[in-house]
Amino acid sequence: MAASMKAPLRVPVIYILGATGTGKSKLALEIGSKFNGEIISTDSMQIYKGLDIVTNKVTREEQEACPHHMINYLSPLEENHHIHHFRNRAIPIIEKILNDKKIPIIVGGTNYYIESLLWNTLIKPEDVKRAQKTTSVSQRIEEGGNVDVDKEMVEKLDEEDTDKTDSTKEMSSFHRDLDNKALYERLQQVDPKTASATHPNDRRKMLRALNVFDEHGIPVSEIHEAQRSAVSQGLGELRFPNSCVLWVQSDQNVLDVRTNKRVDTMIEQGLIQELLDFHQAYNVRRKQENREIDYTTGIFQSIGFKEFHSYLILSEDEKNSEKGKLLFDEGVEKMKIATRQYARRQIYWIKNRLLRNRGHQYPPVYAVDSTDPSQWSVKVHDPAVQIVQDYLDGTVPKQEPLPLTEYTDGVEFNECKICNKTFVMKNIWKLHLNSKVHKKRMKSFRKTCDILDKRIEMKAAEREITLGNCSGLESTNKRLCKGLDNSDRDVSIDSTSEDGCMDVKAGASDIDSLDNSSREVTESCEVEAKDGGTFDNV
Repeated sequence: MAASMKAPLRVPVIYILGATGTGKSKLALEIGSKFNGEIISTDSMQIYKGLDIVTNKVTREEQEACPHHMINYLSPLEENHHIHHFRNRAIPIIEKILNDKKIPIIVGGTNYYIESLLWNTLIKPEDVKRAQKTTSVSQRIEEGGNVDVDKEMVEKLDEEDTDKTDSTKEMSSFHRDLDNKALYERLQQVDPKTASATHPNDRRKMLRALNVFDEHGIPVSEIHEAQRSAVSQGLGELRFPNSCVLWVQSDQNVLDVRTNKRVDTMIEQGLIQELLDFHQAYNVRRKQENREIDYTTGIFQSIGFKEFHSYLILSEDEKNSEKGKLLFDEGVEKMKIATRQYARRQIYWIKNRLLRNRGHQYPPVYAVDSTDPSQWSVKVHDPAVQIVQDYLDGTVPKQEPLPLTEYTDGVEFNECKICNKTFVMKNIWKLHLNSKVHKKRMKSFRKTCDILDKRIEMKAAEREITLGNCSGLESTNKRLCKGLDNSDRDVSIDSTSEDGCMDVKAGASDIDSLDNSSREVTESCEVEAKDGGTFDNV
């Protein structure tokens, strides 16, 4: 029976967060059933109709036990659905639940969807107006920038993409056809500040920034500056002030085992057939439109499509062959790895965005531990219920929220030429330098440098010349080995004489051939920087 809610002081908004596999959905159902609440999903893949297995939706029975929103409302063939559409649809639902004196329970793992409901940080008309006031229009005119931002355009800023002008649609289509390198070069031209804080492979963020600039003539960095200015004046804070976060935690090793089992269960439930059915239906439309599969948009971002792609495109006979079985097993392993990595990114986002003080308003974050399923009631259900009850009673919860730490790591562009990776956050760069992958590659690189030294000495002896004549080569080699040279990774030595030619190249291929283990993808402390969308609200 639902708990009594007689005249609560203020109905809270409850966010239930955590890595995939920790039990977020289970806790949301328990809280919703006990307190007569309603659940709002913030999973960007569960918005699509069908594909229940690959998107890991709650069952129909669970949905009937407690009202669910923001699930199954969009065709999986729809690709032009963005965070603004989600936000504009979800907020009125939350407000209605609050007006009905019920508890909105927001649960899910898509970081930027969660942020759109936590804070007033998405670009709004007033942000553009503030940016216009603080931007040197004449300077941009002299530089050839587009500054035609009139009142009508500002009013249209927050409308859906279907209301864009034809020119904006054409430009958006043009951007989608560009590769990541071309997108990044374009972003560097129109908004160098945003480019310096964006990973060159973060396609979603680059497209968003370029579309904002082309539609409104103002760089995203200037709009964000206006937003930060507004926050310092008391604007753009928590969207729902009476909010709290329940963070369902779990030991990492236990979580890894749990996510692996989840993938096995999904396959047993019919994951492959679900993927095949959709793949076939999508291909009919794709071939009609003469387009390639894009795993960075729409439902194809779900873990499973990309991992099983090589298997899905096989004929029936090939699927039953040895090659098919091998590709199937590879797909299973890739999906398990992707799921584990996704769980780590979710945890990192919570720590980075909710527990590091950047001067914004933050909801209190309360931790519960789901490591031991047999202790669920004691360590998860009971403390979570008590926290919600305290909020309804208008009292301070007895459980202490997790402390905020000061934010010290800022944006800093770094490129590791040894591993051929780019980083835009200082703390991620530090993690990479201490990672197993980087250390293995550095070891291999130094080994290659030693080989170069020996070859230089041998060639010098053969030609009866002193090492002094090779001092320039030796100096460059030593600097490269110490990681101090900012030139390209390839080290080329070309010594020509009447006797012949010596050409020594030490690059990534040599390093990998010397130590094949450096190719292994390890799940160490390194955090993939491609999830740049979590560092910004573009």
